[in-house]
Amino acid sequence: MKNLRNGVQSLNHKGELSFNRMTRKEISNKFNQEVKPDQQHAQILIEVDSGINTLDKARKIIEGLGIHIIETKRRSSKLILLKLDIKDMREVVLKLTESGFFNIEGYNASSFEI
Repeated sequence: MKNLRNGVQSLNHKGELSFNRMTRKEISNKFNQEVKPDQQHAQILIEVDSGINTLDKARKIIEGLGIHIIETKRRSSKLILLKLDIKDMREVVLKLTESGFFNIEGYNASSFEI
């Protein structure tokens, strides 16, 4: 991965170069600002697009694990916050990553100090 002036250049799942306008640090900071504490539910902030990594694809993956999405909030054209009916999000994040989603921030219900 090579940091550029306006973003990050990296290889996508096909081995082709891709260009993102936000750096990974900027994306992470944006994710952290978007998530509010919840002691009962794990939350995932995920970047989706209109191509391969769609919201419908993410929903099917999550529901395929037997997990229910109890709330969906669109934070921008690409950032979606999903509140899940579980407390531990690790399995969901692993499955989404294996399926090609890479800009994901997951928060367990116990991750927050309230």
